[in-house]
Amino acid sequence: MNPAINREISIDAIHADAIEMAGSQPITTGKLPPQIKLPSLTGSRFWAALLVFLFHSSLPSDLAPFSDPTIQHIFTVIVGKAGWLGVSYFFILSGFIMVWSARDNDTVGDFYLRRFAKIYPTHCLTWAIAFIIGAMSIYQYKLWSSNLLLLNTWVDDVHYFFVGNRPSWSLCIEAMFYLSFPFLFRVMKTIPEKFDLAGLIIVTAASLLVQTYIYIWVEPDKMMGAFPISQQHFWVSYIFPPSRIFEFLAGMFAARLLMNGRMLVLTKTASFTLLAATYIGSMYIPYQFSMSVVFIIPVCLLIVSIAGDDLKYRNTLLNSKTSVWLGEISYSFYMVHFLVLFYFLNLTAGRKFSLPEGIALIAVALVLSVSFASFLYKYFEVPVMKLILEKCRAKALVALRKPS
Repeated sequence: MNPAINREISIDAIHADAIEMAGSQPITTGKLPPQIKLPSLTGSRFWAALLVFLFHSSLPSDLAPFSDPTIQHIFTVIVGKAGWLGVSYFFILSGFIMVWSARDNDTVGDFYLRRFAKIYPTHCLTWAIAFIIGAMSIYQYKLWSSNLLLLNTWVDDVHYFFVGNRPSWSLCIEAMFYLSFPFLFRVMKTIPEKFDLAGLIIVTAASLLVQTYIYIWVEPDKMMGAFPISQQHFWVSYIFPPSRIFEFLAGMFAARLLMNGRMLVLTKTASFTLLAATYIGSMYIPYQFSMSVVFIIPVCLLIVSIAGDDLKYRNTLLNSKTSVWLGEISYSFYMVHFLVLFYFLNLTAGRKFSLPEGIALIAVALVLSVSFASFLYKYFEVPVMKLILEKCRAKALVALRKPS
């Protein structure tokens, strides 16, 4: 999950003139409409990441701080789908922003470089911190090496799913999105605009059909424990990267529809109401379907309605200075919040607390996560990304200028 891919931050603006590397091919094949910044979508990223934080804080393996079983149950029920929704939001938003921000002068090589510089250094740092705080053992070399290389979700073994810094599992899927985007976008450009709505409907229906096939034909094995679904079903339907490509494609089609003036733009009140109703309804359908496919259309409509505010130059909470800042640090927040929760779980030795104490513990964990994310963003994420981009582009430029 991944908040990281949802906005090319100021570093990309600084380096807007991509270096034309020898043999590189442009990602785009035709002229796009003039690009308009969408700060409201940037601001929305933090709130999606917050859903993931609340979801993790309700899990016994991460925190679950309340001693009263009834209170803990109510808390778990309320945020029990929040993690699934937050991750699905990021996957769909990824596809939307990739299309929205695509540039005619971009190259595949430079696109991959920007994505690597944005995602991988912070992943490596939090991977190392997971070792320091005891979230994984040095002896589990097969597990941590697969996670370091962002390959662990391709392994059909529950021990690999959430190894180390657990939220990093979604980066494996994001990596697949990044690698496939230049090809997918080139194919999408060949589809006439009038078929974009059909494309959105088809990829949503395809996701439902795949999930239905998995639900009916995949043999269940041991249960996941925290979730009422078998490990096999969980892996194939949720963790296995190809099964999540439909959300990314839905976001891509939603962006094209909006760019071409063909998308239904609901008010934010209507789109939030639809999403809230879907969230509640997801509690009463088979668990597997409540983790991704049920949210595709409501999330697409919400993203479009949020973007609509920026297209109409409306000032809202989401495009306020504070909200945009929170959105900018959201990737760092996403990557550190589990480490903070894990540390608190060990610090309290799994002790449970009263309602006020439990709320206070979650609030402190949230404040610390935001604080660490702010520090990480300012002093590590942005400087390292800028350094990688400058060094690699400088080398490419030198190589390009060398006489053959």
